[in-house]
Amino acid sequence: MRIVATAELKPGDVLEKAVLNHSGIVMLEAGSVLTEHYIERLKALRIKYVHLSNGSGQTGGELGRKRGEAVIAAWERLDIAAMKNDDRPRKEAGRIIGEFVNRGLMMEQIVLPFPEANFRQTFRDIVLEISRQPALAEELGILLQTDRILFEHALNVTLCSSIMGISRGLDKSQMYELATGALFCDIGMTRLPVDFTKVNRKLNESEQQILRQHTSEGYRVLKGMKEIPSLSAQCALLHHERYRGSGYPLGMTNDKIPEYAQIVAIADVYNALGSPRHHRNAYGPAEAIEYLSASGNYDFDWELIRSFLSHVIIYPVSTRVKLSSGQLATVVETSGRPIQRPQVQVFRESDGRDIIVPYTLELQSHTNVVIVGKADN
Repeated sequence: MRIVATAELKPGDVLEKAVLNHSGIVMLEAGSVLTEHYIERLKALRIKYVHLSNGSGQTGGELGRKRGEAVIAAWERLDIAAMKNDDRPRKEAGRIIGEFVNRGLMMEQIVLPFPEANFRQTFRDIVLEISRQPALAEELGILLQTDRILFEHALNVTLCSSIMGISRGLDKSQMYELATGALFCDIGMTRLPVDFTKVNRKLNESEQQILRQHTSEGYRVLKGMKEIPSLSAQCALLHHERYRGSGYPLGMTNDKIPEYAQIVAIADVYNALGSPRHHRNAYGPAEAIEYLSASGNYDFDWELIRSFLSHVIIYPVSTRVKLSSGQLATVVETSGRPIQRPQVQVFRESDGRDIIVPYTLELQSHTNVVIVGKADN
């Protein structure tokens, strides 16, 4: 056994001891044959030294061939094959998807600039077509087994992405590509260490570096599947790229990022903010909208954000809200109005008096009054 600096590693070298990250997570098992891909990952994770077998080199390459090149990394989970063969989660994933597309969950928070029935049917047909393909159904089952929150997030991202796609004039074939990319954009998360997605604290730097591998891992999974269009696979790789080049994994700027990936990125962030996570509570709708609005031409293209926000309702009709004036009101109309300025009907004054005959207030005309949140009762 010999200790070798990561900078001096060569493809074909064989690990004598497992490589651990700074948190003690196994990154590569003992006996793994190093490739250029794994060497680059070790460098990216700032692993300075590794323990190699004295027989590295040609012998290592032969060992790799004898093992069928079965190099095992911790982020390539060992139970994936077993998860694929489990019928129960695959069927459960199909059931949840069927319920989602048939009931139109989340639709009460969306404004459609086109006939709702037509969109519902198109969306339903596309998502069911995707989920009924055996190889893709296996991946959906894996996603559900890994983390139900992540699975439900994927459905919401697909819905929001599809609405943006249809509003931008995509045809059915393009819609299929976009929906597939959205549904599987986070599939790389399933290849991270077990329960990595369920950590109920803020990740440290080394763990964040592992987390970021889900984009390239997702792309690796998808690009080898004949059922996945190449533009869909790009969504997994590029949905964390950002307008000014601050994203990952490639640091692309806005003009280089494909439109599908940009659409999925906006839908991903909006739904992530509005959904609870294992380490935090959900953001309020107004906070999520404010975040996206502030990110225009900084994290995302402003025209895409404006297109998305024009189809979102944060306070659906019948929602009881609290106004900055202290009054309580019920939302009665949202169509044709700014997101945060619907028409409301005041039913309680700021001093607590209930109003016998509620009166209407058009918030887009009363600029000194805003909604500050949902009413407690």
